[in-house]
Amino acid sequence: MEILIFKIIIVVILLVGLVGAILPVFPGAPLSLAVLLLAKLFGLTELSWWVMALFAVFTAMGILLDYLIPLLTVKKMGGSKWGVVGLFVGLIIGVIFSPFGFFSIILGPLLGAFLGELLYDRSSHRRAWKSAFASLLGFVLTTGYGLLLCLSMLMSFVLKDLF
Repeated sequence: MEILIFKIIIVVILLVGLVGAILPVFPGAPLSLAVLLLAKLFGLTELSWWVMALFAVFTAMGILLDYLIPLLTVKKMGGSKWGVVGLFVGLIIGVIFSPFGFFSIILGPLLGAFLGELLYDRSSHRRAWKSAFASLLGFVLTTGYGLLLCLSMLMSFVLKDLF
């Protein structure tokens, strides 16, 4: 019975990691990996060390991509670091003041990146929108990667250890 309670706690933390893959409040994949490693060390999971190593490699890649992809997409579209900063500020504001629910998580970063680009260069609204969409694309790509990674960790644990 105690083991089942610990496994339920692990699933809850993996779900928090899944939410953290979307919201920047929790480090999604690192949190999920950490709880799986602890579960492995305490004998609460049947996942192999090879699977853990793969999850660790994909988590490290995700951390690296979280920084590189938005910068590369913004640079490719002629944007600046101001657009990336605006994206993250807009995301935080969109999460905190989410009047439109999940839509605010998309609208906040887009408008934040646009305003950040306008602060950098007020002369070209067209370039600012282009860069804002590139920032949003980079954010969506890295968020999607993190979401899939956290979901795969959750499903691996659930399928291997609860069923």
